[in-house]
Amino acid sequence: RFLMAFPLGDRVPMDSEFIMVLSDSLFSAYKGWGVHLRSLRDGRETVQVCHCVASGCSLMKPLDGRIKKRPQSAIAMAAHALEGRNKEIRQKLASDPVVRVLLLKAADSIADCRNYGEQFPELVAGRRRSRLMSRLETPWSICDLQDVVQQRPRKRKFAAVEACKLRLKDGFYDEEDTWHFRHDVAKQAEDEILKTIRRTARLRYGDSLKNGDILLVLAAGWNVSGDNYSSLDSAGKAFLRAELVAAAELCALNGHRVSAFRDKMHELLRRNRGSHKCFLRKSVHKIRSQKRSSSRRWMHAITKCSRKSKGL
Repeated sequence: RFLMAFPLGDRVPMDSEFIMVLSDSLFSAYKGWGVHLRSLRDGRETVQVCHCVASGCSLMKPLDGRIKKRPQSAIAMAAHALEGRNKEIRQKLASDPVVRVLLLKAADSIADCRNYGEQFPELVAGRRRSRLMSRLETPWSICDLQDVVQQRPRKRKFAAVEACKLRLKDGFYDEEDTWHFRHDVAKQAEDEILKTIRRTARLRYGDSLKNGDILLVLAAGWNVSGDNYSSLDSAGKAFLRAELVAAAELCALNGHRVSAFRDKMHELLRRNRGSHKCFLRKSVHKIRSQKRSSSRRWMHAITKCSRKSKGL
């Protein structure tokens, strides 16, 4: 099976907070490419984290730009995980909980953005076209967090960022590779970003995460910043447009239940297989929040999947 789940350790209770992170190599420090479960210690609390790490890819774009049977994009990994074939994930999602969404800010994501200007202008501009994505994007960037870690002077201060206790004189990056975290601090950097995202979610959503809602973090898109947005490439794709439409449509479901997100991910993957003309016809700025549904189809789907799993 594709899904790679690892023991959480520390005997994490099933009623602990649950975060699902869709990312590229940004969150690859612990296990690398694939779907992984792990525990995150945040003060006295332990949080369950399900990583869908699509290194070199994005939410929608697989590694080689083509769609294969094996899930490669972050959304393909997440859709596979949400089918509930893993026992721990199935138990966590059995009640079809509400999902809260956050996007990790696209701007100022790597050291070069501070030194030479924004390195992913197309992605940043695309996110800004959407009021929905702008509203759900973290107000702080990775560079803002690094400023606190290095104790550098900063023009703007964010409560969730200032609460970071990690101190590293040389920050997250080095001169040889300004696009990826230094190997010796990568795990620390990853943990601090997740903790800061969690603090941001608490400020925005209150105690809902403690009361059973789960947090969906979208932290990808940088790898398609140079891809087509307003026209098709030679393969009939426009991955930057598809990426932004997918992110916006997931944001539009903020406050809906897991079942709605699972269905939306499968729908996006179906649209992704052929020509991207369908994405070009979608205006990112016109995508709006969807009315919440009380549907509980997930209960039927998760039960059906459980029966299949027992037969494996």
